Amino acid sequence: MDIKVLLLDMDGTTLEKNQVTISQRNMDAIDKAIEKGIYVIPCTGRVLDMFPPQILRTEKIRYCVTGHGARAVDRTEGRTVYQNLISPVNAAKICRIFEGKGIYAEIAAQNTIYIEEAVNESLNEMPVPSHHVWYMKDEHCQTVVKTPSSYLFEHGIGIEKVNIYGIPEVLQQKLYDEITNTGCIKHTREGAGPDLEFASAALDKAQAVTAILKEIGVTLGECMIMGDSGSDYDMIRKVGLGIAMGNAPDWVKEAAKDIAPRYDEDGVAVMIEKYLL
Repeated sequence: MDIKVLLLDMDGTTLEKNQVTISQRNMDAIDKAIEKGIYVIPCTGRVLDMFPPQILRTEKIRYCVTGHGARAVDRTEGRTVYQNLISPVNAAKICRIFEGKGIYAEIAAQNTIYIEEAVNESLNEMPVPSHHVWYMKDEHCQTVVKTPSSYLFEHGIGIEKVNIYGIPEVLQQKLYDEITNTGCIKHTREGAGPDLEFASAALDKAQAVTAILKEIGVTLGECMIMGDSGSDYDMIRKVGLGIAMGNAPDWVKEAAKDIAPRYDEDGVAVMIEKYLL
């Protein structure tokens, strides 16, 4: 099988346990694949500003898929190849549901994160994953605005996705139902709970990937993907060589042609060395 493109999920696949860095072995294998002329395309739920520093620093990786397929980006030319966003009108409607309630929400748009001013001021007290705090404080990847709903609407900004963390139990079902009932979103995690993640109702990672492949003249059959979650499932089924990580759920593994070692066992490097080098 002639593989021309390697699609890589980030969290639970390529990144180390700290969810910030890529191991030296994984990075070396990625570099060797690129040297062989293979396009390496990160394909993740993250926005571009929250990519691992090793990827942001390199010029070797041109294309990225962000927000679970909400956007495909050409880093070299600084342009958007494809996007499927929640519209500014609907973005404002959604933000009004949770803003002003002291709830931590990351609004992904324009390759960065928008955060409500009052929430950002209490960042250290918020139930936020530690690596998110690192990106906010050390990498300054957030844009702080007083009222997200007004800002997004007034500036005509559509959003890739929203992550909400630490919703009080008394509000969990109410928030979930109100957001769902807008009719314009798709949950990437089903059911009410302390954390929510959602994006455009029309979200389809395959469309974002296909837009890039069309530019470089490659088919899905000439792609290899590595991933660990339900958001990777369809692509694992569709590409020429779909690989699930050892830490993936069984139902994702069943769709794969091979199973890699776990993400914390340099599974990405092992599969690159097996199939591409």
